[in-house]
Amino acid sequence: MKRSLALSFSPTFTYSNHRATLMSEPGPPLPPESPQAAPRRLHPLLRAVLYLVTFLVIQTGVSTGIAGIAFLLGKERLGPNSFLQSQEAILLIFVLAVVPVLAVTQVFVRFLDRRSLASLGLCWPVGGRRRAGRELVTLPLGVAALVAGWVLVLLALPSRLAAFHLGGLSGDLATGRPWWPLPRAALFPWLLVLFLIQAGIEELVVRGYIYRALRERWRAGTAALASSVLFSLLHAANPDVSAAALVNIVLAGLILAALVERTGSLWGATVAHGVWNFALSCLVSLPVSGFSVFHLLNVSVTGNPQVTGGGFGPEGSLVLTALGLPMAGGLWWRIARNRARPLEDTPPSTPEDGAPAPSSRGERPASCSTLSKTSDFPGRDTQREDGPVFVLSGLLLRHARSGNRHGGAPGQGSSQSANRFFGQ
Repeated sequence: MKRSLALSFSPTFTYSNHRATLMSEPGPPLPPESPQAAPRRLHPLLRAVLYLVTFLVIQTGVSTGIAGIAFLLGKERLGPNSFLQSQEAILLIFVLAVVPVLAVTQVFVRFLDRRSLASLGLCWPVGGRRRAGRELVTLPLGVAALVAGWVLVLLALPSRLAAFHLGGLSGDLATGRPWWPLPRAALFPWLLVLFLIQAGIEELVVRGYIYRALRERWRAGTAALASSVLFSLLHAANPDVSAAALVNIVLAGLILAALVERTGSLWGATVAHGVWNFALSCLVSLPVSGFSVFHLLNVSVTGNPQVTGGGFGPEGSLVLTALGLPMAGGLWWRIARNRARPLEDTPPSTPEDGAPAPSSRGERPASCSTLSKTSDFPGRDTQREDGPVFVLSGLLLRHARSGNRHGGAPGQGSSQSANRFFGQ
């Protein structure tokens, strides 16, 4: 009797969590949790078109605002020797558009794409800072080799097709620019910075947002070709543009998209793009995409405009087409070949600088964009919540692999499961 009385007054401990109750009183069964439906997003092509239109509106608004401010300051600001009438003023428009373009991009990726800016490639390339440092050397050397190859081919051609004339240093070094107060030679590093900023904006728009949006629906090669054609059409209104120039810009877009696809970052594409524009316009001293800026040498090219590029510059040359075709084809063939290789269950190599190295010949390491696309919750990005975008991919991959090695996850010793998680 005493025993039953004691049991009737035994306390029942109930926590704030309705699941955590004593097993002596299980309570009513809980209804099954319904899985959260992923929020619907606009079609990738529609998002890409909206983003491009917004970017063009920003560019137009910035250029109009600069002209309006100059008009209010005085007519001398719009004179023939003013900065706003120079070719270098085009670069200033890109610089002033940096903040609004980044702000609009953040709005698009957060509310329409539901991911972070890092998913567009605003992060270190796979391989970390060391690879980024190497690309600061190797990519300019590659640009120099391509420019040198173009010049050598022109020198080897008959003079009726192409003739390369070098007349010493340019008159720009002697006269300078009336709006530039510093020593004339100091304008070159300043122009390099401006070209890199301009290239960064174009890469963010075309190879960042638009390419990634199209990549959601199409294969990498198709998305790269579509974004490259769009990139070419954006240059269709440039001075002295030709059909060969538009084809060459498509090839350039494919090469830059291959750099982005291989590294998961816009870093290499921005460096290559900016150095190419600077080298052609300021060092080789020829027009770039139809525009001439402050340059080092007095150079002229005569002959057939289809061969030399004419007033558009080397980018309108069929010689550059012959050089660019094998480059673009080789890069994308290598990307396709790496993806076709079978994955092997081999131990991972030591990550470099916080970035994962491939665990086999056929595995592509996880990039910042790969992590964003495979996030479990589509409305949030793992990188934004858990740490810096530059090193997070390496930390997550290392954590997944260490869990497998210590038996923390089903499927003992399976680097292939980590590969599947990262979309390989």
